[in-house]
Amino acid sequence: MELHRHSEHLFWFDLQPNGVPGFITIYIWLDEKNAIIETGPACALERLMEGIAATGLTPEDVDWVLPTHIHLDHFGAGGHLLRELPNARALVHPKAQKHVIDPQRLWEGSRVFLGEIAELYGEPLPVPRDSVAAVEDGDVVDLGATQLRALHTPGHAPHHVAWVADREVFVGDALGLWYPELDCAFPVTPPRYDHALALKSLDALAALDAEWLHYTHFRPRPAAGGAAIAQVRDEFETWMALVADGVSAGEDAVATTARLLAARPRLAQTELAMGPHQTGTHLGSVRGMRGWFDAQS
Repeated sequence: MELHRHSEHLFWFDLQPNGVPGFITIYIWLDEKNAIIETGPACALERLMEGIAATGLTPEDVDWVLPTHIHLDHFGAGGHLLRELPNARALVHPKAQKHVIDPQRLWEGSRVFLGEIAELYGEPLPVPRDSVAAVEDGDVVDLGATQLRALHTPGHAPHHVAWVADREVFVGDALGLWYPELDCAFPVTPPRYDHALALKSLDALAALDAEWLHYTHFRPRPAAGGAAIAQVRDEFETWMALVADGVSAGEDAVATTARLLAARPRLAQTELAMGPHQTGTHLGSVRGMRGWFDAQS
């Protein structure tokens, strides 16, 4: 287990679900109260516990579990993890709370959309009702020296929350997927994607003037004085324009994706290194954007 120390309070590690590196980052904030940000999928529970132990924490020392949203790669292990952490509670968006208490609908929908990838992630367990609460926009979690503020950032999902600690932000999937080796992020837009809300969330995140953007996929990214979010917004707008052109031309999502890969050479490079959990990611994003575009007609 390689544990990275980002700052006095913040550590992160590569979860490596099913042995796949460079895909999911888990963040741990150490303070008077201790928080885990994201859990990853159920299949990686053992490594998640190893990462917690590597910081010197015992299961009893963890106070908060703070996912950005409840998709399987972000909170699929939530119910499993909370069974291991006797003093911890999870905070989720109000729209997500009922779906983690009874995750059957979430699981069935994930199996339909993700297919075999959902099986690789593993089935989520219910979170006990007294171990989870809803977090409203602007709510603050007091960790001691640090306060984490919830910022509702819908778009990728209607229940998406970014966590803000001064000038550091845990962005989940609101800013897409960051590929450090390419120094570029690209959209990830599943079913129920809302492009208008996604752009508003980008603006809200840009207004924070953050120094660091802590991606789940993958690792911390310097905000570069706003340049990082500007790059992301350009990609979102370029993708949607290309999708709109494809709809007007009558092409299907597969053809649009092929055209997108040809137009964005660095995006095509990401296809070469995709692990089993990422198969079809860009095609799925094109379909998500098409779904939103079609709903506007």
